[in-house]
Amino acid sequence: MKSLALAAALVLVSGCVTHIRPTVTSNPPPTRAFKEFAAFDVKRLAADDGVEEPEARVKIQQNLDQKLDPLTANWKRGEGDTLVIEPRIRELKFVGGGGRFLAGSLAGSSAVRMTVKFTDKATGDLIAEPEFYQRAAAMGGAYSFGGTDNAMLVRISSVVEEYLRRNYEEAVGGPTGLEGAK
Repeated sequence: MKSLALAAALVLVSGCVTHIRPTVTSNPPPTRAFKEFAAFDVKRLAADDGVEEPEARVKIQQNLDQKLDPLTANWKRGEGDTLVIEPRIRELKFVGGGGRFLAGSLAGSSAVRMTVKFTDKATGDLIAEPEFYQRAAAMGGAYSFGGTDNAMLVRISSVVEEYLRRNYEEAVGGPTGLEGAK
């Protein structure tokens, strides 16, 4: 009987494990520093097929808007090349407050992996396509009733913003976000 209960518990817990992982540990530099562009066209957040989680997608878009719109507006100047910025969620698992309230840590970790494609609008040349990753641990989510899950949605946009800032003056690359993942 104990063995059956243990096996059932393992199946339940393993079903909640988040298998989303980054594919890179750091992002290479873009082919051009972003200061070489006079205008910036930030596209709406897209997602790969199978990425659901509409609540999380809306929150990520709001966070990207709050961070990238003022940043790129500050960098706009007269005539010149336009950098097209296309964020895309590749994988996402988000445990909301309701799920945390009902299942606690058994709901598993939350995680998001996204890429941002930077292209020169005039030529179509790929400037960079870095990957960004964040996660929120199951136990932290349980203790915070979903607070760390929601913070993950802010952190992912912060790592994207950091990449833009780092690569404005000089093309240097940047972290995927692993260093700040909780």
